[in-house]
Amino acid sequence: MKKFLSIIFVSLLLSGSANATMKGIFAVELMVENLGTYAKECSVTEQKIETAAKYILQNSKIEIKDSYSIVLYVKVGLIETGGVCTANLDISVFSYFAKDPLKLENSGTFVFYRDSHMTSGGSLSEFSNSVVSGIEGMIKKLVVKQHEDNS
Repeated sequence: MKKFLSIIFVSLLLSGSANATMKGIFAVELMVENLGTYAKECSVTEQKIETAAKYILQNSKIEIKDSYSIVLYVKVGLIETGGVCTANLDISVFSYFAKDPLKLENSGTFVFYRDSHMTSGGSLSEFSNSVVSGIEGMIKKLVVKQHEDNS
């Protein structure tokens, strides 16, 4: 139970969008994290997550390209306790080697966007709908941010 509460606390502490800019970002490589041991029990698959992301992005100005330097990283951390699934959904857009957005001649990893969300409950067989809906909502916010930053 302490582990469960710790995960919720840390997730809430880290949740929210970063204030970085998406200016000039029109293509990303889509990367979905491996789901781990509770995915099958919670009816969540990488294919469902990838399909949700691609569905939203296909109607935006953000292209998905293979082996691109900017990555849209989707991570779903799952736990199941007593028949209840809980997921921490996290998306970020980053690049390991990019031009410094602040033009301070720094180098390294640059995070252009980050958003996090938690979802819990429901029957185990229908839990994946909550996860997919959460991913879709976060990617919609990403698309709006990208559009605003490039207008």
